[in-house]
Amino acid sequence: MDMGVKKEVIATDTSSNQNSTELLSQLKSNEKFVAVVGPAGAGSGTAAKILASILQGEGYETEIIKVSVLINDFVASKGKAAPRAAGHKNIDDVTTMQDLGDSIRKGEEYELKEDHAAVARLVIKKIKELRETKQSSVDISPVENDANRAFIIDSLRHPAEAVLLREVYKELFTLIGVVCNPEERSKRIKSKLIPRGSGKKEELTRKVEDYMSRDENAKENYGQKVAKLFYEADYFVDNSEEGNDDVTETGMNEPLQRLVSIIAHNKIVRPTTHEAAMYQAHAAQMQSACLSRQVGAALVDKNHNVVAVGLNDVPKAGGGLYGQGFNTSIERDSRCAYRGSSPFCSSNVEQNAIIDELISEFPELVPDASKKEKVIGKIRGTRIGGLIEFSRAVHAEMNAIISAAISGVSPKGCRLYVSTYPCHYCARHIVTAGIDEVQFIEPYPKSKATELHNDSITTELNTDWKPPSEGGDKVLFRPFVGVAPRFYKLAFLKDRDYKNKKTGMLNFGTPEPGMTSTVYTQSYPELEEKLTEGF
Repeated sequence: MDMGVKKEVIATDTSSNQNSTELLSQLKSNEKFVAVVGPAGAGSGTAAKILASILQGEGYETEIIKVSVLINDFVASKGKAAPRAAGHKNIDDVTTMQDLGDSIRKGEEYELKEDHAAVARLVIKKIKELRETKQSSVDISPVENDANRAFIIDSLRHPAEAVLLREVYKELFTLIGVVCNPEERSKRIKSKLIPRGSGKKEELTRKVEDYMSRDENAKENYGQKVAKLFYEADYFVDNSEEGNDDVTETGMNEPLQRLVSIIAHNKIVRPTTHEAAMYQAHAAQMQSACLSRQVGAALVDKNHNVVAVGLNDVPKAGGGLYGQGFNTSIERDSRCAYRGSSPFCSSNVEQNAIIDELISEFPELVPDASKKEKVIGKIRGTRIGGLIEFSRAVHAEMNAIISAAISGVSPKGCRLYVSTYPCHYCARHIVTAGIDEVQFIEPYPKSKATELHNDSITTELNTDWKPPSEGGDKVLFRPFVGVAPRFYKLAFLKDRDYKNKKTGMLNFGTPEPGMTSTVYTQSYPELEEKLTEGF
Protein backbone atom coordinates (compact mmCIF):
# COMPACT_ATOMS: atom_id res chain seq x y z
CA MET A 1 0.00 0.00 0.00
CA ASP A 2 1.01 3.62 -0.47
CA MET A 3 2.30 4.65 2.95
CA GLY A 4 2.07 8.32 2.01
CA VAL A 5 -1.73 8.29 1.68
CA LYS A 6 -3.89 8.34 4.78
CA LYS A 7 -7.07 6.33 4.32
CA GLU A 8 -10.28 7.56 5.86
CA VAL A 9 -11.15 5.72 9.03
CA ILE A 10 -14.88 5.23 9.51
CA ALA A 11 -15.76 5.24 13.19
CA THR A 12 -18.12 2.52 14.35
CA ASP A 13 -19.85 2.19 17.69
CA THR A 14 -18.89 -1.37 18.59
CA SER A 15 -20.57 -1.09 21.99
CA SER A 16 -24.13 -0.61 20.69
CA ASN A 17 -26.44 -3.48 21.60
CA GLN A 18 -23.55 -5.64 22.87
CA ASN A 19 -22.98 -6.98 26.33
CA SER A 20 -19.52 -6.74 27.87
CA THR A 21 -18.50 -10.30 26.91
CA GLU A 22 -19.40 -9.73 23.26
CA LEU A 23 -17.59 -6.42 23.19
CA LEU A 24 -14.38 -7.78 24.72
CA SER A 25 -14.46 -10.76 22.37
CA GLN A 26 -14.63 -8.38 19.42
CA LEU A 27 -11.59 -6.49 20.70
CA LYS A 28 -9.44 -9.58 21.34
CA SER A 29 -6.19 -9.70 19.37
CA ASN A 30 -5.63 -12.67 17.05
CA GLU A 31 -1.96 -11.98 16.35
CA LYS A 32 0.81 -14.34 17.48
CA PHE A 33 4.43 -13.47 18.22
CA VAL A 34 6.80 -16.43 18.35
CA ALA A 35 10.54 -16.10 18.93
CA VAL A 36 13.15 -18.84 18.64
CA VAL A 37 16.31 -19.24 20.69
CA GLY A 38 18.96 -21.90 20.47
CA PRO A 39 22.72 -22.04 20.96
CA ALA A 40 24.84 -21.66 17.83
CA GLY A 41 24.37 -24.62 15.51
CA ALA A 42 21.13 -25.81 17.15
CA GLY A 43 18.99 -24.93 14.13
CA SER A 44 16.94 -21.90 15.18
CA GLY A 45 16.50 -20.84 11.56
CA THR A 46 15.21 -24.29 10.60
CA ALA A 47 12.71 -24.18 13.47
CA ALA A 48 11.48 -20.77 12.27
CA LYS A 49 10.91 -22.09 8.73
CA ILE A 50 9.05 -25.18 9.96
CA LEU A 51 6.87 -23.05 12.21
CA ALA A 52 6.04 -20.64 9.39
CA SER A 53 4.99 -23.53 7.15
CA ILE A 54 2.76 -25.06 9.82
CA LEU A 55 1.11 -21.74 10.72
CA GLN A 56 0.44 -20.99 7.06
CA GLY A 57 -1.29 -24.36 6.80
CA GLU A 58 -3.51 -23.31 9.72
CA GLY A 59 -4.59 -20.12 7.94
CA TYR A 60 -2.12 -17.66 9.47
CA GLU A 61 -0.42 -14.94 7.47
CA THR A 62 3.21 -15.36 8.56
CA GLU A 63 6.31 -13.21 8.52
CA ILE A 64 9.78 -14.44 9.50
CA ILE A 65 11.82 -11.62 11.01
CA LYS A 66 15.56 -12.31 10.74
CA VAL A 67 17.26 -10.50 13.60
CA SER A 68 20.64 -10.67 11.82
CA VAL A 69 19.14 -8.71 8.90
CA LEU A 70 17.78 -6.07 11.28
CA ILE A 71 21.22 -5.70 12.88
CA ASN A 72 22.86 -5.39 9.46
CA ASP A 73 20.34 -2.79 8.32
CA PHE A 74 20.73 -0.77 11.52
CA VAL A 75 24.52 -0.55 11.45
CA ALA A 76 24.46 0.16 7.71
CA SER A 77 22.06 3.06 8.35
CA LYS A 78 24.68 4.44 10.73
CA GLY A 79 27.37 4.26 8.05
CA LYS A 80 29.17 1.24 9.48
CA ALA A 81 30.34 -1.85 7.61
CA ALA A 82 28.35 -5.06 8.00
CA PRO A 83 28.93 -8.64 6.79
CA ARG A 84 27.45 -9.61 3.44
CA ALA A 85 23.74 -10.31 3.72
CA ALA A 86 23.74 -13.32 1.39
CA GLY A 87 26.12 -16.03 0.28
CA HIS A 88 28.40 -18.36 2.21
CA LYS A 89 29.42 -17.10 5.65
CA ASN A 90 32.74 -17.79 7.31
CA ILE A 91 33.77 -17.69 10.95
CA ASP A 92 34.88 -14.07 10.71
CA ASP A 93 31.46 -13.05 9.35
CA VAL A 94 29.52 -14.60 12.23
CA THR A 95 31.99 -13.23 14.78
CA THR A 96 31.51 -9.77 13.29
CA MET A 97 27.74 -10.22 13.71
CA GLN A 98 28.33 -10.93 17.41
CA ASP A 99 30.36 -7.72 17.63
CA LEU A 100 27.59 -5.72 15.95
CA GLY A 101 24.86 -7.12 18.19
CA ASP A 102 26.98 -6.30 21.23
CA SER A 103 27.62 -2.78 19.96
CA ILE A 104 23.88 -2.12 19.59
CA ARG A 105 23.15 -3.37 23.12
CA LYS A 106 26.06 -1.33 24.47
CA GLY A 107 24.83 1.71 22.55
CA GLU A 108 27.95 3.84 22.93
CA GLU A 109 28.96 3.79 19.24
CA TYR A 110 25.53 5.06 18.22
CA GLU A 111 25.19 7.71 20.95
CA LEU A 112 22.55 5.59 22.69
CA LYS A 113 22.21 4.48 26.29
CA GLU A 114 23.22 0.92 27.09
CA ASP A 115 20.10 -1.17 26.57
CA HIS A 116 20.31 -4.96 26.62
CA ALA A 117 16.90 -5.13 24.89
CA ALA A 118 17.92 -2.77 22.07
CA VAL A 119 17.85 -5.51 19.43
CA ALA A 120 14.31 -6.43 20.53
CA ARG A 121 13.36 -2.80 19.93
CA LEU A 122 14.50 -3.25 16.34
CA VAL A 123 12.24 -6.30 16.16
CA ILE A 124 9.27 -4.32 17.50
CA LYS A 125 9.95 -1.57 14.96
CA LYS A 126 9.95 -4.14 12.15
CA ILE A 127 6.69 -5.69 13.38
CA LYS A 128 5.08 -2.26 13.46
CA GLU A 129 6.24 -1.54 9.90
CA LEU A 130 5.01 -4.91 8.62
CA ARG A 131 1.61 -4.44 10.26
CA GLU A 132 1.26 -1.01 8.66
CA THR A 133 1.60 -2.62 5.23
CA LYS A 134 -1.12 -5.17 6.07
CA GLN A 135 -3.78 -3.09 7.80
CA SER A 136 -6.67 -1.65 5.81
CA SER A 137 -5.68 1.72 7.29
CA VAL A 138 -2.41 3.30 8.28
CA ASP A 139 -4.13 4.14 11.55
CA ILE A 140 -3.09 0.94 13.30
CA SER A 141 -4.75 1.65 16.63
CA PRO A 142 -6.63 -0.52 17.24
CA VAL A 143 -5.10 -3.55 15.53
CA GLU A 144 -7.57 -5.25 13.21
CA ASN A 145 -8.79 -8.16 15.29
CA ASP A 146 -9.98 -10.26 12.39
CA ALA A 147 -6.42 -10.74 11.13
CA ASN A 148 -4.75 -14.08 11.94
CA ARG A 149 -1.12 -13.01 11.74
CA ALA A 150 2.01 -14.63 13.09
CA PHE A 151 5.35 -12.86 13.41
CA ILE A 152 8.20 -15.37 13.82
CA ILE A 153 11.43 -13.94 15.23
CA ASP A 154 14.69 -15.70 14.28
CA SER A 155 16.40 -15.45 16.74
CA LEU A 156 16.96 -13.89 20.18
CA ARG A 157 20.36 -13.88 21.94
CA HIS A 158 19.89 -12.02 25.25
CA PRO A 159 17.40 -12.50 28.15
CA ALA A 160 16.43 -8.80 28.14
CA GLU A 161 15.10 -9.22 24.60
CA ALA A 162 12.57 -11.85 25.69
CA VAL A 163 11.63 -9.78 28.75
CA LEU A 164 10.78 -6.76 26.59
CA LEU A 165 8.81 -8.76 24.02
CA ARG A 166 6.82 -10.44 26.82
CA GLU A 167 6.07 -7.08 28.39
CA VAL A 168 4.80 -5.67 25.09
CA TYR A 169 2.91 -8.67 23.68
CA LYS A 170 1.95 -10.45 26.93
CA GLU A 171 0.31 -13.87 26.40
CA LEU A 172 0.51 -13.45 22.62
CA PHE A 173 4.28 -14.02 22.87
CA THR A 174 5.79 -17.52 22.89
CA LEU A 175 9.49 -18.34 23.14
CA ILE A 176 10.73 -21.63 21.66
CA GLY A 177 14.01 -23.13 22.87
CA VAL A 178 15.82 -25.43 20.42
CA VAL A 179 17.73 -28.22 22.17
CA CYS A 180 20.76 -29.80 20.48
CA ASN A 181 23.72 -31.70 21.90
CA PRO A 182 27.04 -29.78 21.82
CA GLU A 183 28.86 -32.35 19.66
CA GLU A 184 26.30 -32.13 16.86
CA ARG A 185 26.25 -28.31 17.06
CA SER A 186 30.02 -28.14 16.83
CA LYS A 187 30.03 -30.49 13.83
CA ARG A 188 27.41 -28.41 12.01
CA ILE A 189 29.20 -25.12 12.62
CA LYS A 190 32.58 -26.45 11.54
CA SER A 191 31.13 -27.93 8.34
CA LYS A 192 29.57 -24.58 7.44
CA LEU A 193 32.26 -22.16 8.61
CA ILE A 194 35.54 -24.01 8.03
CA PRO A 195 36.36 -24.49 4.32
CA ARG A 196 37.48 -27.95 3.25
CA GLY A 197 41.21 -28.23 2.75
CA SER A 198 41.88 -25.17 4.87
CA GLY A 199 45.51 -24.93 5.90
CA LYS A 200 44.52 -23.17 9.13
CA LYS A 201 42.09 -25.78 10.41
CA GLU A 202 43.46 -25.76 13.98
CA GLU A 203 43.22 -21.97 14.22
CA LEU A 204 39.73 -21.95 12.70
CA THR A 205 38.57 -24.71 15.06
CA ARG A 206 39.69 -22.59 18.02
CA LYS A 207 37.77 -19.63 16.58
CA VAL A 208 34.63 -21.77 16.29
CA GLU A 209 34.95 -22.87 19.92
CA ASP A 210 35.39 -19.24 21.02
CA TYR A 211 32.36 -18.26 18.93
CA MET A 212 30.19 -20.95 20.55
CA SER A 213 31.37 -20.07 24.06
CA ARG A 214 30.74 -16.36 23.52
CA ASP A 215 27.30 -17.12 22.08
CA GLU A 216 26.24 -19.04 25.18
CA ASN A 217 27.64 -16.73 27.85
CA ALA A 218 29.71 -13.68 26.91
CA LYS A 219 31.63 -12.09 29.77
CA GLU A 220 30.16 -8.63 29.09
CA ASN A 221 26.68 -7.89 30.43
CA TYR A 222 25.63 -6.58 27.01
CA GLY A 223 27.02 -9.66 25.23
CA GLN A 224 25.14 -12.72 24.01
CA LYS A 225 23.80 -14.87 26.85
CA VAL A 226 21.90 -17.64 25.13
CA ALA A 227 22.36 -20.12 28.00
CA LYS A 228 20.50 -17.82 30.38
CA LEU A 229 17.85 -16.87 27.83
CA PHE A 230 17.30 -20.47 26.78
CA TYR A 231 15.72 -21.71 30.02
CA GLU A 232 13.21 -18.83 29.89
CA ALA A 233 11.54 -20.56 26.93
CA ASP A 234 7.86 -21.55 26.96
CA TYR A 235 8.36 -24.63 24.80
CA PHE A 236 11.39 -26.82 24.07
CA VAL A 237 12.05 -28.90 20.95
CA ASP A 238 14.98 -31.21 20.18
CA ASN A 239 16.98 -30.83 16.96
CA SER A 240 19.83 -33.22 17.72
CA GLU A 241 19.26 -35.44 14.69
CA GLU A 242 22.38 -35.51 12.54
CA GLY A 243 22.68 -32.89 9.82
CA ASN A 244 19.28 -32.68 8.19
CA ASP A 245 18.48 -29.29 6.66
CA ASP A 246 15.25 -30.48 5.00
CA VAL A 247 12.54 -28.62 6.94
CA THR A 248 10.00 -31.23 5.89
CA GLU A 249 11.84 -33.97 7.78
CA THR A 250 13.30 -33.11 11.19
CA GLY A 251 12.65 -34.20 14.74
CA MET A 252 11.10 -30.77 15.35
CA ASN A 253 8.20 -31.01 12.91
CA GLU A 254 5.79 -32.98 15.06
CA PRO A 255 6.52 -31.08 18.31
CA LEU A 256 6.12 -27.73 16.52
CA GLN A 257 2.82 -28.90 15.00
CA ARG A 258 1.71 -29.70 18.56
CA LEU A 259 2.71 -26.22 19.71
CA VAL A 260 0.67 -24.62 16.92
CA SER A 261 -2.35 -26.69 17.97
CA ILE A 262 -1.88 -25.38 21.52
CA ILE A 263 -1.62 -21.69 20.63
CA ALA A 264 -4.26 -21.86 17.87
CA HIS A 265 -6.69 -23.86 20.08
CA ASN A 266 -7.72 -26.06 17.16
CA LYS A 267 -7.20 -29.39 18.94
CA ILE A 268 -7.49 -30.72 22.45
CA VAL A 269 -3.90 -31.14 23.61
CA ARG A 270 -3.12 -32.60 27.02
CA PRO A 271 0.21 -32.65 28.90
CA THR A 272 2.61 -35.54 28.61
CA THR A 273 3.90 -37.33 31.71
CA HIS A 274 7.17 -35.38 31.28
CA GLU A 275 5.36 -32.02 31.21
CA ALA A 276 3.10 -32.84 34.16
CA ALA A 277 6.09 -34.02 36.22
CA MET A 278 8.17 -30.94 35.43
CA TYR A 279 5.21 -28.74 36.39
CA GLN A 280 5.05 -30.58 39.74
CA ALA A 281 8.76 -29.90 40.22
CA HIS A 282 8.15 -26.24 39.41
CA ALA A 283 5.32 -26.05 41.96
CA ALA A 284 7.55 -27.65 44.62
CA GLN A 285 10.39 -25.18 44.05
CA MET A 286 8.08 -22.25 44.89
CA GLN A 287 8.06 -23.46 48.52
CA SER A 288 11.80 -22.99 48.93
CA ALA A 289 13.04 -20.07 51.04
CA CYS A 290 16.71 -20.67 50.13
CA LEU A 291 18.62 -17.39 49.79
CA SER A 292 20.62 -18.72 46.83
CA ARG A 293 18.09 -20.29 44.46
CA GLN A 294 14.83 -22.21 44.28
CA VAL A 295 14.99 -25.75 42.89
CA GLY A 296 12.23 -28.33 42.59
CA ALA A 297 12.20 -32.04 41.73
CA ALA A 298 9.58 -34.70 41.00
CA LEU A 299 10.19 -38.45 41.07
CA VAL A 300 8.08 -40.53 38.65
CA ASP A 301 7.74 -44.32 38.68
CA LYS A 302 7.44 -46.68 35.70
CA ASN A 303 3.65 -46.38 35.81
CA HIS A 304 3.92 -42.61 35.21
CA ASN A 305 2.88 -41.72 38.76
CA VAL A 306 4.56 -38.91 40.69
CA VAL A 307 5.66 -40.72 43.84
CA ALA A 308 7.52 -37.86 45.54
CA VAL A 309 8.47 -34.22 45.10
CA GLY A 310 11.38 -32.33 46.58
CA LEU A 311 12.70 -28.83 47.06
CA ASN A 312 15.88 -27.30 48.38
CA ASP A 313 15.50 -26.14 51.96
CA VAL A 314 16.69 -26.69 55.53
CA PRO A 315 15.81 -30.04 57.19
CA LYS A 316 14.16 -30.24 60.58
CA ALA A 317 14.36 -32.91 63.28
CA GLY A 318 11.80 -35.66 62.92
CA GLY A 319 11.93 -35.66 59.14
CA GLY A 320 11.04 -33.29 56.35
CA LEU A 321 11.83 -29.63 55.93
CA TYR A 322 10.91 -26.44 57.74
CA GLY A 323 7.80 -24.80 56.34
CA GLN A 324 6.08 -28.08 55.41
CA GLY A 325 3.82 -28.47 58.46
CA PHE A 326 0.13 -27.64 58.51
CA ASN A 327 0.58 -25.03 61.24
CA THR A 328 3.41 -23.07 59.68
CA SER A 329 2.26 -19.79 61.23
CA ILE A 330 3.07 -21.03 64.75
CA GLU A 331 5.90 -23.46 64.01
CA ARG A 332 9.48 -22.59 64.81
CA ASP A 333 11.15 -21.86 61.48
CA SER A 334 14.95 -21.97 61.51
CA ARG A 335 15.60 -21.54 57.81
CA CYS A 336 18.36 -19.10 56.87
CA ALA A 337 15.85 -16.46 55.79
CA TYR A 338 14.15 -16.41 59.20
CA ARG A 339 16.86 -17.04 61.79
CA GLY A 340 17.58 -14.21 64.20
CA SER A 341 17.62 -10.50 63.51
CA SER A 342 20.29 -10.76 60.80
CA PRO A 343 19.49 -13.65 58.42
CA PHE A 344 22.47 -14.91 56.43
CA CYS A 345 23.57 -17.66 54.03
CA SER A 346 25.88 -20.17 55.68
CA SER A 347 27.48 -21.06 52.37
CA ASN A 348 28.70 -17.52 51.70
CA VAL A 349 29.89 -17.06 55.29
CA GLU A 350 31.97 -20.24 55.14
CA GLN A 351 33.43 -19.33 51.73
CA ASN A 352 34.45 -15.95 53.12
CA ALA A 353 36.05 -17.61 56.14
CA ILE A 354 38.18 -19.76 53.80
CA ILE A 355 39.22 -16.68 51.82
CA ASP A 356 40.14 -14.82 55.04
CA GLU A 357 42.20 -17.82 56.14
CA LEU A 358 44.03 -17.90 52.80
CA ILE A 359 44.87 -14.21 53.02
CA SER A 360 45.97 -14.60 56.64
CA GLU A 361 48.25 -17.56 55.80
CA PHE A 362 49.56 -16.01 52.58
CA PRO A 363 49.77 -12.23 53.09
CA GLU A 364 51.68 -11.93 49.81
CA LEU A 365 48.29 -12.33 48.09
CA VAL A 366 47.49 -8.78 49.25
CA PRO A 367 50.73 -6.75 49.16
CA ASP A 368 48.68 -3.55 48.96
CA ALA A 369 45.99 -3.26 51.68
CA SER A 370 44.01 -0.80 49.56
CA LYS A 371 43.41 -3.59 47.00
CA LYS A 372 42.20 -6.18 49.49
CA GLU A 373 38.56 -6.03 48.39
CA LYS A 374 39.57 -6.43 44.76
CA VAL A 375 41.68 -9.48 45.61
CA ILE A 376 38.84 -10.99 47.65
CA GLY A 377 36.52 -10.46 44.69
CA LYS A 378 38.92 -12.30 42.37
CA ILE A 379 39.28 -15.20 44.81
CA ARG A 380 35.49 -15.44 45.08
CA GLY A 381 35.46 -15.72 41.30
CA THR A 382 37.50 -18.92 41.50
CA ARG A 383 36.09 -22.34 42.42
CA ILE A 384 36.25 -21.32 46.08
CA GLY A 385 33.22 -19.14 45.38
CA GLY A 386 31.53 -22.20 43.88
CA LEU A 387 31.89 -24.47 46.91
CA ILE A 388 28.48 -25.88 47.79
CA GLU A 389 29.09 -28.22 50.73
CA PHE A 390 28.44 -25.56 53.38
CA SER A 391 24.80 -24.97 52.47
CA ARG A 392 22.31 -26.01 55.17
CA ALA A 393 19.71 -26.94 52.58
CA VAL A 394 18.90 -30.45 51.47
CA HIS A 395 18.92 -30.34 47.69
CA ALA A 396 15.65 -30.93 45.84
CA GLU A 397 16.84 -34.17 44.25
CA MET A 398 17.95 -35.60 47.61
CA ASN A 399 14.71 -34.44 49.24
CA ALA A 400 12.61 -36.24 46.60
CA ILE A 401 14.60 -39.48 46.98
CA ILE A 402 14.42 -39.38 50.79
CA SER A 403 10.70 -38.51 50.74
CA ALA A 404 10.03 -41.53 48.53
CA ALA A 405 12.02 -43.79 50.87
CA ILE A 406 10.15 -42.48 53.95
CA SER A 407 6.87 -43.28 52.16
CA GLY A 408 8.08 -46.80 51.41
CA VAL A 409 8.51 -46.27 47.67
CA SER A 410 11.72 -47.39 46.00
CA PRO A 411 13.31 -44.81 43.67
CA LYS A 412 14.92 -47.62 41.66
CA GLY A 413 13.87 -47.47 38.01
CA CYS A 414 12.22 -44.05 38.46
CA ARG A 415 12.75 -40.90 36.42
CA LEU A 416 13.63 -37.62 38.07
CA TYR A 417 12.45 -34.26 36.75
CA VAL A 418 14.34 -31.31 38.18
CA SER A 419 14.19 -27.61 37.42
CA THR A 420 18.00 -27.27 37.48
CA TYR A 421 20.80 -29.59 36.34
CA PRO A 422 21.90 -31.70 39.35
CA CYS A 423 25.07 -30.83 41.22
CA HIS A 424 27.77 -33.47 41.71
CA TYR A 425 26.55 -34.19 45.26
CA CYS A 426 23.08 -35.01 44.03
CA ALA A 427 24.47 -36.92 41.05
CA ARG A 428 26.03 -39.60 43.25
CA HIS A 429 22.78 -39.97 45.23
CA ILE A 430 20.84 -40.28 41.97
CA VAL A 431 23.16 -43.01 40.73
CA THR A 432 23.12 -44.84 44.09
CA ALA A 433 19.31 -44.70 44.26
CA GLY A 434 19.02 -46.58 40.96
CA ILE A 435 17.25 -43.81 39.07
CA ASP A 436 17.16 -44.40 35.31
CA GLU A 437 16.89 -40.91 33.89
CA VAL A 438 17.06 -37.22 34.83
CA GLN A 439 15.45 -34.39 32.86
CA PHE A 440 16.28 -30.75 33.62
CA ILE A 441 15.67 -27.20 32.32
CA GLU A 442 18.19 -24.78 33.80
CA PRO A 443 21.95 -25.39 33.49
CA TYR A 444 24.17 -25.40 36.59
CA PRO A 445 27.76 -24.47 35.62
CA LYS A 446 29.13 -25.37 39.07
CA SER A 447 28.14 -29.00 38.63
CA LYS A 448 30.89 -31.56 38.09
CA ALA A 449 28.39 -34.41 37.78
CA THR A 450 29.43 -35.78 34.40
CA GLU A 451 33.10 -34.97 34.98
CA LEU A 452 33.27 -36.92 38.24
CA HIS A 453 30.85 -39.69 37.30
CA ASN A 454 31.35 -40.25 33.58
CA ASP A 455 31.48 -43.97 34.30
CA SER A 456 27.86 -44.00 35.42
CA ILE A 457 26.25 -40.91 33.82
CA THR A 458 25.75 -40.04 30.16
CA THR A 459 24.26 -36.96 28.49
CA GLU A 460 23.87 -38.62 25.08
CA LEU A 461 20.56 -40.19 24.17
CA ASN A 462 21.08 -42.66 21.35
CA THR A 463 19.73 -45.99 20.18
CA ASP A 464 22.31 -47.83 22.29
CA TRP A 465 21.26 -46.34 25.62
CA LYS A 466 19.45 -48.71 27.97
CA PRO A 467 18.02 -47.75 31.41
CA PRO A 468 20.07 -49.16 34.32
CA SER A 469 16.94 -50.92 35.63
CA GLU A 470 16.88 -52.87 32.35
CA GLY A 471 20.56 -53.77 32.34
CA GLY A 472 22.12 -50.51 31.15
CA ASP A 473 25.25 -49.10 32.76
CA LYS A 474 24.59 -45.34 32.70
CA VAL A 475 21.99 -42.92 34.03
CA LEU A 476 20.78 -40.54 31.32
CA PHE A 477 20.88 -36.79 32.07
CA ARG A 478 19.09 -34.90 29.29
CA PRO A 479 17.38 -31.54 28.63
CA PHE A 480 13.61 -31.40 29.06
CA VAL A 481 11.50 -30.95 25.91
CA GLY A 482 7.85 -29.93 25.64
CA VAL A 483 5.70 -27.33 27.38
CA ALA A 484 7.68 -25.49 30.06
CA PRO A 485 6.09 -24.90 33.50
CA ARG A 486 5.73 -21.16 32.83
CA PHE A 487 3.49 -21.97 29.82
CA TYR A 488 1.61 -24.87 31.41
CA LYS A 489 -1.59 -23.11 32.48
CA LEU A 490 -1.94 -21.17 29.24
CA ALA A 491 -1.39 -24.38 27.23
CA PHE A 492 -3.62 -26.80 29.10
CA LEU A 493 -6.31 -25.00 31.11
CA LYS A 494 -9.77 -25.70 29.64
CA ASP A 495 -10.93 -22.14 29.03
CA ARG A 496 -13.81 -22.86 26.61
CA ASP A 497 -16.45 -25.44 25.75
CA TYR A 498 -15.20 -28.44 23.79
CA LYS A 499 -18.59 -29.72 22.62
CA ASN A 500 -22.00 -28.78 21.37
CA LYS A 501 -24.09 -29.18 24.51
CA LYS A 502 -27.10 -30.42 22.57
CA THR A 503 -25.50 -32.92 20.19
CA GLY A 504 -22.40 -33.79 22.20
CA MET A 505 -20.22 -33.39 19.12
CA LEU A 506 -16.75 -31.86 19.36
CA ASN A 507 -17.05 -28.11 18.92
CA PHE A 508 -14.67 -25.41 20.18
CA GLY A 509 -16.47 -22.51 21.82
CA THR A 510 -15.18 -19.06 22.64
CA PRO A 511 -12.97 -18.55 25.73
CA GLU A 512 -14.85 -17.95 28.94
CA PRO A 513 -14.08 -14.50 30.44
CA GLY A 514 -11.62 -14.63 33.30
CA MET A 515 -10.38 -18.16 32.62
CA THR A 516 -7.15 -17.03 31.00
CA SER A 517 -5.59 -13.64 30.39
CA THR A 518 -6.49 -12.07 27.06
CA VAL A 519 -4.61 -9.42 25.12
CA TYR A 520 -6.79 -6.77 23.52
CA THR A 521 -6.23 -4.59 20.49
CA GLN A 522 -6.68 -1.46 22.61
CA SER A 523 -5.09 -0.07 25.75
CA TYR A 524 -7.03 -0.12 29.01
CA PRO A 525 -8.00 3.60 28.84
CA GLU A 526 -9.56 2.85 25.45
CA LEU A 527 -11.28 -0.23 26.87
CA GLU A 528 -12.68 1.91 29.67
CA GLU A 529 -14.16 4.25 27.07
CA LYS A 530 -15.71 1.41 25.07
CA LEU A 531 -17.13 -0.40 28.09
CA THR A 532 -18.73 2.71 29.59
CA GLU A 533 -20.36 4.11 26.45
CA GLY A 534 -24.09 4.51 27.13
CA PHE A 535 -23.73 4.16 30.90
